[in-house]
Amino acid sequence: VYNDPVAQYSSATCRREVVHHQINRYLSEKHQNKRMRSFLFFGESEDLVGRDFETIYLNLKLLRVLDLGGVRFPCEDGKKSLPEVIGDLIHLRYLGIADTFLSNLPSFISNLRFLQTLDASGNESIRQTIDLRNLTSLRHVIGKFVGELLLGDTVNLQTLRSISSYSWSKLNHEVFINLRDLEIFDSMWVDQRGVSLDLASFSKLKNLRALTLKVSTFKLSSESEETVRFQTLVELTLRCDIRRLPKDMDVIFPSLESLTLVRLRLEEDPMPALEKLQRLEDLSLTNCSYSEAKMSVSAQGFSRLNKLELF
Repeated sequence: VYNDPVAQYSSATCRREVVHHQINRYLSEKHQNKRMRSFLFFGESEDLVGRDFETIYLNLKLLRVLDLGGVRFPCEDGKKSLPEVIGDLIHLRYLGIADTFLSNLPSFISNLRFLQTLDASGNESIRQTIDLRNLTSLRHVIGKFVGELLLGDTVNLQTLRSISSYSWSKLNHEVFINLRDLEIFDSMWVDQRGVSLDLASFSKLKNLRALTLKVSTFKLSSESEETVRFQTLVELTLRCDIRRLPKDMDVIFPSLESLTLVRLRLEEDPMPALEKLQRLEDLSLTNCSYSEAKMSVSAQGFSRLNKLELF
């Protein structure tokens, strides 16, 4: 951990290295460690990463894990940009570029054929089309993807956070057979007209465990006569224009353990529907409005509830 002005550089044969805050001092020493497999940076970089970064990482062809969260990259054409040298690290399994003020992903990301995790969270919205079709080993894709997201073989994909409803509407949902964590949001940067979500649009996701929807148009019901059931879903967050909850919530979400409702304008008491959720442990109603003076819970309701938040 390099947070001490008198700290000494570790062995040139070290396979895993961690830098805390002083990344530029570390890079300025220009050590060549061709055996390195993992490099992680923690903390906020106070200075821009310069040419020393490229000088060192051109020699790390065997790198598997690269986490540069918080690093400040120089600007090109007025935008923060990743160094092109990262595109040469073809053995990468994990690339962390969270909180780096990036607003785009370069095309050389498609060179990282073995990448399993791409973490671009905490950055600005990525508005251009992102082509990840060559990355057939992807398991976790995290960021704020507004533009179209092109995905190839998604059989391994488990996490997709967060993707605009426009981009989600362009995907073939039936191929996400192992998706477990999904977040969808509405974006001001794309035209959402004609994009409509309902329960049936997620019915093919048989292994989904966590779902977050931050969209204006969503039907918490299905057009079909047969009730849609989410047998595996344990965590649900809704920030949508919903006025009434289905009375058969316990049938739709039989395994639900955590439910967060945000900014709902409720016209009916939601408690009679919610109290029947047999496995519900955490319930939060955040900034929700309700037209009546009180809510009622029966003596037998919420048999497993541990936490209730109303604010």
